[in-house]
Amino acid sequence: MIKTSTQNELIQYVYDELAKNASEQLETAFMHDEELAESCSELLQIQNLLDNALKSPHKRAVQNILNYSKSLSLQS
Repeated sequence: MIKTSTQNELIQYVYDELAKNASEQLETAFMHDEELAESCSELLQIQNLLDNALKSPHKRAVQNILNYSKSLSLQS
């Protein structure tokens, strides 16, 4: 099992928020610890999926906004 501190470091590594020397140490650890390297790979895949997720409002939300806008213009 990976330590919590290592999990936090992996997340920081994936989002390029880890100090340079800590990143280099972690990259060295990847070469010696297959489980750690696999965990990093999984996090990178998850990050990619999240970054490429479809981001659009629900049709009903758009319709509610349009209806509200129409109701304001009718009041004028």
